[in-house]
Amino acid sequence: MAPRIKILWLLLFLLPVAWQLWVPPYTGLADNGDFAKIAGGFALVAADPGQQPTFHFFNRLWRNEANSLWVSPYWGIEVWLTRAALWLDRTNPFDIRWLGLIHAALFGAVAWLMISRRAIPNLFALIALTDAAYVTYFQSFYFDTASLLFLLLFFAAWKAEQPWVLAIAGFGFALAKAPHAPAAILLAVILVAQRRRSFLPAALALLIGGSYMLSQTKDEYKATAYYNLAFFKLGLIDPGALDALKIKPEDRHLLGTHAFMPDSPAQNATWLKSFLPAGGYGNALRYYASHPAVAFQVLWTDLATEAQQIRAINLGNYERSTGKQYCTRSTSFGWYSAAKSWLFRVAPWHVFLLVPFAVFIVWREASMRWILVGVLTVGAYEFGVASLADACETYRHLLLFHVAYDLLIFLAIHGWIETQSKRRSPL
Repeated sequence: MAPRIKILWLLLFLLPVAWQLWVPPYTGLADNGDFAKIAGGFALVAADPGQQPTFHFFNRLWRNEANSLWVSPYWGIEVWLTRAALWLDRTNPFDIRWLGLIHAALFGAVAWLMISRRAIPNLFALIALTDAAYVTYFQSFYFDTASLLFLLLFFAAWKAEQPWVLAIAGFGFALAKAPHAPAAILLAVILVAQRRRSFLPAALALLIGGSYMLSQTKDEYKATAYYNLAFFKLGLIDPGALDALKIKPEDRHLLGTHAFMPDSPAQNATWLKSFLPAGGYGNALRYYASHPAVAFQVLWTDLATEAQQIRAINLGNYERSTGKQYCTRSTSFGWYSAAKSWLFRVAPWHVFLLVPFAVFIVWREASMRWILVGVLTVGAYEFGVASLADACETYRHLLLFHVAYDLLIFLAIHGWIETQSKRRSPL
């Protein structure tokens, strides 16, 4: 592809991103309470929090207040990206659009590597990846933003056969968020299995980064998710699951509650530390192994009810100053996620048709087989963990499942066009 054509494609990818982030009314994603994990370490608080500082509105300006400093026990590479944005801005209040700029630059790298000589795959990637479901994350303090961008960069570099970009992206993905660390380690195994020496640095980066994040996972984090799984999901389906999960008899009155309720004992750090039973999530794995029907019920229910909520209905995209109602979502560049949401709502079973069809198409392209294995592995892992290991905000924890879903379609389109082109070409 001629450089000028590729630059034109890049501009087409960046235009909807710039429109959503930097053309008034600016859009981003409201805080669900997690922003403090990043913003607290820099003593940042919303400059215009209003009566309800979370969920309702996107906050663009963040004021530095020394007495608001809180160093979170949770860490991810998004902290480094935020530090870079603060270095670029150096004003008080901090404008989160500087963080949006860094995220947009990473997305530009993704687009540059994904652009090929084939127009149709480019158009699909343009429509799917610039959707508001993804872009609104760019102006937020969620660890998920780094997970999203570095995972996309990883697969784009893999397809473009750029080993060192692959290593950087792999390291970034592995360090993005602790729950994704096992997926990073699985990707490392797949790269090693591919037996390409040039990909070994990326495999090592994934393995080191993923292992580090696993070692830093706090028991409080595991206990919170375990609480939700026991009392807000499995215990409601099968009360006998509480025995398998080794829940103490004196705690069983908590059935039907989740850890984020104001009156939940999980709000007490001391209680929460003592709650996680011996065996931890191994107890849940053994329960699912002996009750496969329950595991299938949980997975199917979440596929049918949670996967359709691609954009959280309780997180607003607009600033309070726009005068829009609380939790209003942007409509520009959101039709793709809306169509996908409709499809998951009316026919969640389509996934079981899409996957074998995509495998059939892509497998004929030898250069994309291992990439396909990676995409399927990430998608299956992310859906399984979000569904089987927690019970709150499952829809939001399916973010990388949807990334894998879109990458699968992209690979299928690309594989189909390449196959047809070879058939038409002369011997």
